Amino acid sequence: MRRRSVSSFALLVTVASCNAPPKSQEAPPDPAALRDIIQAREKEWSAAFLARNAQGVAALYTQDGASVQLTGDWSRGRDGIAKTMQAQFDTINVTAREDITEEVIPSGDYLVEIGHYSYQGTSKADNKTPRSGAGRYMVLWRKDADGVLRLHRDIGNDAPKKSDAPTKSTKKS
Repeated sequence: MRRRSVSSFALLVTVASCNAPPKSQEAPPDPAALRDIIQAREKEWSAAFLARNAQGVAALYTQDGASVQLTGDWSRGRDGIAKTMQAQFDTINVTAREDITEEVIPSGDYLVEIGHYSYQGTSKADNKTPRSGAGRYMVLWRKDADGVLRLHRDIGNDAPKKSDAPTKSTKKS
């Protein structure tokens, strides 16, 4: 009797495994393709920035997106991001901007992007004083319900200019 129970159980497991739906073997995302997608979105961001289109920049963020400014202050939501962008556009004429994606790390409906940026322009106060900067950034992208990747959180920091870089002390004893 015991032998029959073990045999019946083995047969039941075998039949059940044959009827089980196949496990999804989702292919891992192609890192190069993801990088290209994010780089294209960054080009959209730069184009809106160069056009001084604060609403256009903000539209690239999720509805509940947030951006940490160089001051450490948050701009939250599309309205807050548009307001912060407009304040920048009111003080500087940016003539060139480039954002370069270096690395993309996928995680479900999110992607982490690491990159660097640079810009050139002039001060709006006199339209002569050169203004430029460069730095690094990190963005958390989220795929929204419509399938579009949008910036969800971002933070950047300006790299010190050569003249701003700390120098070694030459203190003598």
